[in-house]
Amino acid sequence: MTLSPASSSAPRLFYYFLLGSVVLSLGFNWPILDKAVEVVPPLWLMTFRLWGGALVGFAMNVLVGKRPSLPRQDWKIVAVLGVFRLAAIFFFVFYALQILPPGRSGILVWSSTLWAVPIAVIFLGERMSKLQVNGLLVGVVGLGMVLEPWTIAVSEPRIILGYLMLLGAALSGAWTTVYIRAHRWGGTALASTPWQMLCGGVPALAAALAIDGFPDIRWTWGTGFLVGYQMTLAGPLAVWAHLEALRHIPAISVNLTLMATPVVALLASWWLVDEQLGLPIVLGLALITAGVASNVLGDRTMRPIRSGLT
Repeated sequence: MTLSPASSSAPRLFYYFLLGSVVLSLGFNWPILDKAVEVVPPLWLMTFRLWGGALVGFAMNVLVGKRPSLPRQDWKIVAVLGVFRLAAIFFFVFYALQILPPGRSGILVWSSTLWAVPIAVIFLGERMSKLQVNGLLVGVVGLGMVLEPWTIAVSEPRIILGYLMLLGAALSGAWTTVYIRAHRWGGTALASTPWQMLCGGVPALAAALAIDGFPDIRWTWGTGFLVGYQMTLAGPLAVWAHLEALRHIPAISVNLTLMATPVVALLASWWLVDEQLGLPIVLGLALITAGVASNVLGDRTMRPIRSGLT
């Protein structure tokens, strides 16, 4: 397979493979982000990710011999996704990571996969198999055990602000996921990817210049790797793969599969930044994994009752 637009006849397994690549790249990105915000101001990190990702996205189109043309019917959704899905979520996450540990932050943000399920049922008319319902319930219990809400200290306003920012990121991710599935697309996922990042990059650059001014960054090979990861694997490649999957798999199936992302984020944080994993977290990770497996097995290639709402 190449980066060229996938055909409607492509095996369903291919789109789950794309989702798996998103889970790995974004899961590992949490401890990487934790290190990145220590050496690059968050607003500038967001700006580099979006503008650099746009350039990489255009290059991806050139590599497969496609023009990144954007039909008029996609202008609105591309602008919305650029601002509310990319720029807004990045902003919330980058600042929250200066307050909260990366593993738990990843769990809260990827709770968006749970919020998106009832939204998809209500607005898209999507249905769930019994196995998927059971997988969702098991996943919710697993997320609760991993999050350990009884241990969260909410006495400090700064801590509360961090959790509110992550909740805002999760809700923004949820409704835009359903919006992607509902939209009647005119162009390809690959063509829209760099334009989304440009639309998010404009307000990001304006905010970075207005708030932080020109950054004083000590560039090293390590800094270059941290920024480069944002501009490639965690940027346009993840955006394209996620969007391609959403256009061929029901939003419920996509989001239940993406519940695996906080599992990878926690394991990567334990491995790379020594985040502690207690028994409740380990059991929770096992339940989330079982929930994701139930979703994939329970996906009976069902189509939504309503799609293409815009």
